[in-house]
Amino acid sequence: MFNKTADMTNLTQSAVSKRISNIEKELGSTLAVRSHNGIRFTPSGEKVLEYCTRILSDFENMKSFLKQNEGKVFGSLTVGVSDNYMLYHLSDLLYTFHGKYPNVNLKIHTEKGHVIYPLLVSDEVDIAIIRGDYRWDGYKQLLSREMMCVVYDSKFKGKNLNDLEYIDRTTDSVQYSMMNRWKHENGIVQTSGLLTVDSISSCMDLVKRGLGWALIPEIALTDFDGCVIPCMFANKTPFVRNTFLYCREEVAELMPAKAFIEEAVSKSDGEMLERSAKTVNTVEELISSI
Repeated sequence: MFNKTADMTNLTQSAVSKRISNIEKELGSTLAVRSHNGIRFTPSGEKVLEYCTRILSDFENMKSFLKQNEGKVFGSLTVGVSDNYMLYHLSDLLYTFHGKYPNVNLKIHTEKGHVIYPLLVSDEVDIAIIRGDYRWDGYKQLLSREMMCVVYDSKFKGKNLNDLEYIDRTTDSVQYSMMNRWKHENGIVQTSGLLTVDSISSCMDLVKRGLGWALIPEIALTDFDGCVIPCMFANKTPFVRNTFLYCREEVAELMPAKAFIEEAVSKSDGEMLERSAKTVNTVEELISSI
């Protein structure tokens, strides 16, 4: 047996015998013994041979898989997504992405942006889609830029906003500060509402029921048929809310991540153009209504 093995591996018989001895020492078990019929495996040796045969088969299958899938997109990807993006955009993105790349194992984690960001920093997610401009030294791509809008039921058209109930909502500190700035610059007396909810969708539901007005990004206005007035600051700059895609540079070069980024950016370009075309009403209307 050792002679045949030596010929197959281009080693001397003594070299093969030494390697077998080293393996036996490492495993702490005798694998082969000499008998009058030559070398034979012990029960432990037979089991090791069984495992080695399986490993060899798996190795060949692995090489075959890699060859057959060369250039194809496969693997695993963990994406952390801001809950509002998940609610209004992600399902469509996932539908088209999975159709193109069915061999990518996607894991989606949804939360508030300020919760997703630490997961990105600690490498618990590969990609983060977050509303807000966070400090980041890696790959960063703008996905959407939405106007913040005053929204209310059509029955309130022409009324002073100070005469209506303001429906407040929880958001990150930067966004909340911007909302208060806009209200202050436009003479809104109410700094907070008697009604406060924890999501944009809940806020919109109350607006649709005619309970008051709110400041809402365009992302949530697709099926709203009431009054929508884009917001501007006193210095004539638009009040916008940005959503960015973040990941590390080295992650952005991996095939699954690169494919996901390309799909996300492709969709976002079309959606931003569509929203720009649908922006309704004017700043002058907003000013005259206050």
